[in-house]
Amino acid sequence: MSTHGNRTFICTVAFIDISEYSKKSVADQMQAKEQFNALLAQALAEVPNQDRIILDTGDGAAISFLGDPEDGLFLGLALRDALAVRGEDGLRLRTGINLGPVRLVKDINGQPNIIGDGINVAQRIMSFAEVNQVLASRSYYEVISALSADYAHLFRFEGARTDKHVREHEVYALGNEPAPQRTPRRKPGPAAAHATAALEKLGRAANTTRAQVMRRPPLATALAVALILGVAITVRLALRDAATDTVVEPAVEADAPVAAPETPQQAAPAVPPPSAKKPPAAPAAEARSAVPPPKTTIATKPPPPPDKVAPAAPVTTGTIRLSILPWGEIHVDDVKYGVAPPLRDIALKPGMHRIEVRNPGFASYLQVVEIRAGEEIRIQHRFR
Repeated sequence: MSTHGNRTFICTVAFIDISEYSKKSVADQMQAKEQFNALLAQALAEVPNQDRIILDTGDGAAISFLGDPEDGLFLGLALRDALAVRGEDGLRLRTGINLGPVRLVKDINGQPNIIGDGINVAQRIMSFAEVNQVLASRSYYEVISALSADYAHLFRFEGARTDKHVREHEVYALGNEPAPQRTPRRKPGPAAAHATAALEKLGRAANTTRAQVMRRPPLATALAVALILGVAITVRLALRDAATDTVVEPAVEADAPVAAPETPQQAAPAVPPPSAKKPPAAPAAEARSAVPPPKTTIATKPPPPPDKVAPAAPVTTGTIRLSILPWGEIHVDDVKYGVAPPLRDIALKPGMHRIEVRNPGFASYLQVVEIRAGEEIRIQHRFR
């Protein structure tokens, strides 16, 4: 996994729990954990290491997907199918999937850890699931269903559930429909591999330089110069290697002369015999041929008068442009329009409208706006 530092992400979190783990003996716990780890490794084989963070929760795991939201869906499908094959005597799991904000931090041992509402809600959703059932939160369902209609048909609405903190969650259960075909991941080319390796080298060099400068301030100038030279050489080598991997088609020279098609040699005019006389009309014909032909003017239909031009259709709606961080449910006049992002624009009729942005982890944001036809109003809010 690449180093992301102390940052906040909107990502998919899958929280998985081994059912009745604490009631098992130590030997049974070890056996169940080995089976769970093997099953999880197989389900995550197609997800790159830099796109996921796995936390061992003791009786399960929490996986944060930093890349595609589909990774969480196909993890749930893989677990569902694997548990169905094992039967009642196999591993028994409960899974909850959520989309929300998380912060990547380092724990007391310096290892990456996940905190935030995204993983907390995923754990609550998992607690509502039955044995070998996969549940998803409303925020995750709305995003995944917007990506493909096939994804939306995989879920069914289970209703609202209330957790121990008296917080309500709408949950969707993953059904038994067969998993849809997923587009294969694009593997990075040679140029991307060179660029990634160069960035990793630069990161390691920067960390080393910072540590040495903190220990020995007099070496700061020398180390800075060495770092600049290393950066220049590394980038130049990466660009040269990437250029060798690119196939360049030969270009056609624009200035190259174009050979004219061969034509048969024109026959020389026949020489009339000496006794032949020139026709008297030849000079007149030559004179007429020297006169240029008259120009031909094409009559065009005049444009229609201004009063007959069809008027443009009047604009009858205004637009609200949304910029919400990290995300929020958009309600207009107590009617939900969706989640922003991905929702960006809403067309509304002219008049006064009540815009409310909701995020379960924060206080709602309310704004009353007056919409005029053809106007655009921007609403920006960041939940803190």
